[in-house]
Amino acid sequence: MSVHTTDDKMTSGSTTVDFFRFVVPSILGLVALSSAGIVDGIFVGNYVGATALAAVNLVVPLYSVFFGLCVMMLVGGAVVAGKALGAGDTRKASNIFTKSLTVIVIFALIVASLAFLFAGNIAAFVGAEGEALPLTTEYIRIISPFMFFMGLAYTLSYFSRVDDAPNYALAGLVLTALTNIALDALFIKVWGWGVSGAAFASGIAYTVGTAFLVIRFFGKQARIRLIKPYGSWFELFRAAYNGFSEFINEMSGGLVMFVINWILMIEAGTTGVAAFTIVNYILWLSIMVAYGTAEALGPLVSVNFGARKPERIASFMKLGVGLAIMVGITFATVLLVYPEELASVFIRSDEVATLALTMSIIAVIWPAFLFNGINITLSGYFTGMHAATQSALIAMSRSLVLPLVLIILFWKTLGLEGAFLALPVAEILTFALSVTLFYRATPKMMVSKDVAAGNNEIDSLGGVHN
Repeated sequence: MSVHTTDDKMTSGSTTVDFFRFVVPSILGLVALSSAGIVDGIFVGNYVGATALAAVNLVVPLYSVFFGLCVMMLVGGAVVAGKALGAGDTRKASNIFTKSLTVIVIFALIVASLAFLFAGNIAAFVGAEGEALPLTTEYIRIISPFMFFMGLAYTLSYFSRVDDAPNYALAGLVLTALTNIALDALFIKVWGWGVSGAAFASGIAYTVGTAFLVIRFFGKQARIRLIKPYGSWFELFRAAYNGFSEFINEMSGGLVMFVINWILMIEAGTTGVAAFTIVNYILWLSIMVAYGTAEALGPLVSVNFGARKPERIASFMKLGVGLAIMVGITFATVLLVYPEELASVFIRSDEVATLALTMSIIAVIWPAFLFNGINITLSGYFTGMHAATQSALIAMSRSLVLPLVLIILFWKTLGLEGAFLALPVAEILTFALSVTLFYRATPKMMVSKDVAAGNNEIDSLGGVHN
């Protein structure tokens, strides 16, 4: 096996400096990326109306399934690539990158084609009806061709971070966000394109971001590059199992939203969907901060796992959990102190019913912000340590099994507000599970186990090469 030594900065020096060197760009990048949907919501809600805002929100489950499958295929390979870089094998890391990118490209093209051809059917399936149905169909049909660039941008930004270039990944995602904001203002506010303008703005923004991000992988500083792939492609799908928890997080978020939208259409119509859209944007923003921390920990943990440095991993985890606690407290405080001001950002002052329902949802859901960041951070730790089962258990608990069961149960017994109470209860119960799993698999335990195994498991995507 060809392995080269490296004095990688990720395995030496100050853990605090390295943590924030990765976490700050990662959080800002994901917040910038998620701001595309949030900014769309602000412009659509203020310049088109609550029905259009609901129409755009109904498409979110489609995004969730698409990004969930992308992330599953991407994260598993990226973690293995990070461990390979930690061990000094850049060729193996490049092989993983090439195969991951190829699979994402093929998958994105298939999904984009199906979404375009069956836009009307998808709109009806996600719950659009009445005035919202043609608007949702229109949005899906316009955004679908750009899904290719969405998958590509996410893949390139993630591997840039693995290749020790978090600031470049940040620059690409910020460029995407700024382009989206500028085009939203032009297409929706100035030209009055409505929902179509929001779709075109997001799609073009991702295209610009992809063009910027791809440049780095042909530059001199890149250690991970496109190469002629070698070895078994089946190994890529085995590695994808390690990203299964991220798939659950993404996909189940869309599934939970689908169920809540369905309940809201029964109980309150498009007004209810619009109200939950506003709360969900705020929840989405807090989760993106948590994902930013988890994704930054992924490369740091996996590279130091490969370098056999459990003390550094433990230090990164203390910083990650501490940051999650601070962010959770901040979001919960802002929600409790300024609920009406936050809701008013997304809708016009004459949307009285939507505003009132938004306030009642906020009053119930705010405790979720105190625990979701810690759960996501610990799930990211297990992914980085190649502990896919523990990571998947946390993800399934907080974002799939508990929410779905509790939403239906609480809705039937407590009414509409009970459906939203299910979300913080699910996070609290998952927190107990996450802490238990972590103390049974600390960094020192995991590294010792890997050393004892003699690293016999060959997690390379190309097998052993001379």
